[in-house]
Amino acid sequence: MLNILAQRQLQLVFTYAPAGLGHLRVSDALYHGLPEAINPSVLGSRDRSIQVIHRITSIHPLARKAFEWLQSGPLSLSSNRLYRTLLRSDTDLVYEEMLRLIDGKFEPPQQILVVSTHFGLAHKLATIKERLQKEIHVRMSLVVVVTDDTFQPIWYVDGADLIVVPSHQAKEAYMAYGKQFGSRERIEVLPYPINQRLDQSLPAKAITTKNRQLDSESTEPIRVSIPISGAAVGTDYSLGIIEGLRARSERFIFHIVTKDAPYTKGFLAKINGKQWIDVHAAGVDRKVVDAYDSLFEKYIIALEITKPSEQSFKALLGTRSRGGVILLFSEPVGKQEFDNMDFLERHFLVPSQYTNAALWAMAEKNAGIQDVAEARIFDQAHTWRGVRLPTYPQQAANFIWWMIETGIFSRMMAGSAEPRSGNGHPDELGSDGVARFWKLVASV
Repeated sequence: MLNILAQRQLQLVFTYAPAGLGHLRVSDALYHGLPEAINPSVLGSRDRSIQVIHRITSIHPLARKAFEWLQSGPLSLSSNRLYRTLLRSDTDLVYEEMLRLIDGKFEPPQQILVVSTHFGLAHKLATIKERLQKEIHVRMSLVVVVTDDTFQPIWYVDGADLIVVPSHQAKEAYMAYGKQFGSRERIEVLPYPINQRLDQSLPAKAITTKNRQLDSESTEPIRVSIPISGAAVGTDYSLGIIEGLRARSERFIFHIVTKDAPYTKGFLAKINGKQWIDVHAAGVDRKVVDAYDSLFEKYIIALEITKPSEQSFKALLGTRSRGGVILLFSEPVGKQEFDNMDFLERHFLVPSQYTNAALWAMAEKNAGIQDVAEARIFDQAHTWRGVRLPTYPQQAANFIWWMIETGIFSRMMAGSAEPRSGNGHPDELGSDGVARFWKLVASV
């Protein structure tokens, strides 16, 4: 079978959209897994309305419910067809930008491979594919990477050569949707692509340092990373946990990675000047993503407080890797975050909701774990890579401290990242999603 990546006159194009940091993180992970000989171009969306919609639906519950109702309610089929039509109706600018990319090359490409991590430009590119092939005699392939384990009809890009999703459950949903209007695009399941910089194995000394951070008897500083979402959701919640944990112990050191934007100014002002808070802020999304990856190369991090967004899939990393932190999930916001948590629970990477609630209840009473319960919890915890946090920040801080004192976090850190017995789809797990992606794409 022909390897498209080995073609000398290949033009690889990544697309991105100004809608949160998740799409950019996935593109970044895929970029760092490329063969060295390939030098890709980047095509960005100029549609700022995408960013506005993302922020509004992230912050305002009513707007989010309305948007999700249009996506999955009784009018979903017609509303998504309308949205798809609007995206595909104005393609002249995208066509001109593609021509500019091609004309700027010393040697015109014979093959264009586009990797889209957002549906907006993907629909436009699917529309102009035949026109490009006919007018300038260049073959174009379009690969769409769905960046949450969720079914959102607008992510079904008819005309794509390949759609990649993180689970068989998502694949079945997209295939069923495509059949409703007679479309049968190729959909494949691969482990979520994670930046290979985060998957680097730690030396033995660093692993010891990470383990000591979660030992209640140790004096080792406990380093906690807190990536702030592109929409700056949950800053007050994060601040409350920071204050609650610091009141518990001066061992806690916090590493904040955020965008320097008007809607984060208040948060940054509140944490500015505190020696135990290390702030990495940048005004450009690209630099925010780079700052996050660099953080793990500079420090040994044990815990991370995060939304269950695309960051959830760092649970696929083993704890002996640089990015293998224990993930502390805030309350899900939006359907895709609930779906991501469902993915983790299906794979035993987080406790069941029942078990997690039982842990909250014990922490609230500051109760010890009885012998039988301890044996059961410790047995299950060896596959957990994260836990859900309570809704209120002070309770969340108390819960985190209780998990350290009881040794549950230590058990999680010492556990195995291998698929648990009874896992129906072990092929959805693994930290090698990037390598497997390019191997699959090579045959598109």
